[in-house]
Amino acid sequence: MDNPMFWLISLIAGIIIYRLLARRHLTPKARVTAMLRRYRALERTGLSERDCLLQILVTRNDWEKLPHRFLVAIVSRLGSKEDVMRFITLSEDYGYPRDRYPELATRVDLDKAIAEIACLFSRFGFRLHAQGRYKEAEFVQKLAFRLEPDEYFTNLPLAATYHQTGRYADALPLFEQGFTHLQRFNTGISSVKRQFSPADCLAPDAEPEKLWQEYREMYEACLKSGGGTSMAPFAFMMVIELLR
Repeated sequence: MDNPMFWLISLIAGIIIYRLLARRHLTPKARVTAMLRRYRALERTGLSERDCLLQILVTRNDWEKLPHRFLVAIVSRLGSKEDVMRFITLSEDYGYPRDRYPELATRVDLDKAIAEIACLFSRFGFRLHAQGRYKEAEFVQKLAFRLEPDEYFTNLPLAATYHQTGRYADALPLFEQGFTHLQRFNTGISSVKRQFSPADCLAPDAEPEKLWQEYREMYEACLKSGGGTSMAPFAFMMVIELLR
């Protein structure tokens, strides 16, 4: 065992294993704190918020391999540094930068690629909601909504979470937007319907008609609660009737 090459290789392997284990044991809060520290250091150099966030992304494992235009699109959609850091943390927890994002990032149509990520997050949020973990569901659903605010699968689940937590005024506009997007989805081309179906973006065993009925009842309960005033309740109820 006097071979110096053996000890060098062992040392390098030990360092790699240590770093992997250290990263794995960092809590999401600790990772966000570290990113905030890095962000403030970059901010002091005069970089804009967007450039600071992009610099953080391109210096993280797996993210640095993704196309710049994809990273710019993500940062632009999410808007705030807090949401970008939450998105990074949740994505890393599930290995998305390594397993899911590389293929999506090469798409010509980035809007659809990001919609697929929103679909992925919506499905996770839906599962948390079904388990009664509303705070965690809201955390994930808000990220999905900011990535893609013009789809039924980001509006309706977040509205349902607001309803379940008593925030009826916040739920109302999301229900209305969600049902409008759902009507558009139901009259859309078949390929889009297959890609962003309730089975893909909410739950594999989702029963759409039953789910829409539950959302309609929640919406009507929000109206009756006095938690807010619908923009156009009578006209909008006609949209809901079309979805029955």
